[in-house]
Amino acid sequence: MTKTKKRQGKKSSSRARNPEEQADQFGWIPLWGWILIFLVPLALSEYMFYVADRKPSMILFAVAWIGFWVTIMHRSGWPIIKRRDKRRNDEQEQ
Repeated sequence: MTKTKKRQGKKSSSRARNPEEQADQFGWIPLWGWILIFLVPLALSEYMFYVADRKPSMILFAVAWIGFWVTIMHRSGWPIIKRRDKRRNDEQEQ
């Protein structure tokens, strides 16, 4: 016969946070930083595929990389773009 395990109290995970706290988690990274995070791996991979003469892989990787980032941003609610728009609207109101 099996014994049931008692559940220990779990610390709050990142999914249990408030949406505002989660959006501010990476708020310290400026927009140009996000652009570099997107473009540098893309450029290095494209160069690697070009040197290896893998032209179909160049196309497939670019499509997959863009799709990955669109999916991540869509699932998180586009926090980078919304934060920028919110700042612009606040500045225009003042």
